[in-house]
Amino acid sequence: MGLFSNNKKLCPICGNPTPRLLADKVEGMPICKECAKKVYLPDGMLNQMSLDEFQEYLNFYDENQQLRDAFSSTYQFNFGFFGGDIFVDAANRLFRLCGDEKALVFEGANLKAVRILEDEILLMEGTAGQLKRFQTGVYERANSLAPQISQFQAEMREYEWAEEMRERRERDERLRGQSEMGKHPGTVMPPVVRSRPSFDAPDPVKRFYVEVELEHPYWTERRWEFSAPSFSSSDPSINDYMDSYQEKVDKLHELAVNLMQAAFGNVQEISESTNTTYQNPAGQQVIIQQAPVDTAAELQKYKALLDQGILTEEEFTAKKRQLLGI
Repeated sequence: MGLFSNNKKLCPICGNPTPRLLADKVEGMPICKECAKKVYLPDGMLNQMSLDEFQEYLNFYDENQQLRDAFSSTYQFNFGFFGGDIFVDAANRLFRLCGDEKALVFEGANLKAVRILEDEILLMEGTAGQLKRFQTGVYERANSLAPQISQFQAEMREYEWAEEMRERRERDERLRGQSEMGKHPGTVMPPVVRSRPSFDAPDPVKRFYVEVELEHPYWTERRWEFSAPSFSSSDPSINDYMDSYQEKVDKLHELAVNLMQAAFGNVQEISESTNTTYQNPAGQQVIIQQAPVDTAAELQKYKALLDQGILTEEEFTAKKRQLLGI
């Protein structure tokens, strides 16, 4: 214990010994492990606190114990390995933005807004009990890759034919006891060494982002990344991609709804097609440029996707109802 604790440098908050190495500090003074275990603050905030401010935070953390004791998770969203978690307690209208059960628990009233973005394009925005959903054109961007997929498939068929010919030739020469290639005049064979084709077109969406805007003594926002689907490099399919995309969007929608219900109770969902501008937590201006929807043109477009097999009948029907407002 003595090897790792410094009995000469005591915690300025509680007087306990402090760690000899990698100690958290307030006003340049190390604090003990027990005080450090209560730190669930935005990055860099602890270093900017005075001792009095840190003591106020510890008092706030101890008072938050009532919410931590009452918290019982009814919903969880995981952002992947090292990505973090969000937990919601629908019954008590509470939420936690960390997997650690000792972390701060937020009341629903602390949530001002939740936003879901694909890359930097707004996909959903929830404020004051209203969840807006935006059209981002991912169906069109995915469908635009059809010519490249067709070209790749042609290259793959040529590659597979060449490989079949090569394997057949090697098998025949082994049977004849020959060790060298190309000893059959008049026979044209494909090259022995041939690179396997790989589909590497840019995906329609690179990343999803989840942002929450908070009204809280210590937290004003949080932002997470969530991986977007990718086309298979060996067997690309627009249908498979869109299935994966929709599955992830549905999960993100479920997350937004659960957070909104914790904050506002009832949630009204609407489709938004007007231009939207806002400042994200990084201070960047995000603009969604969307013209008013031409319902007839949109129906024709999605009917074409249905005829091409990119949309299912159920997906087309759902889109039709959305456009017609029924």
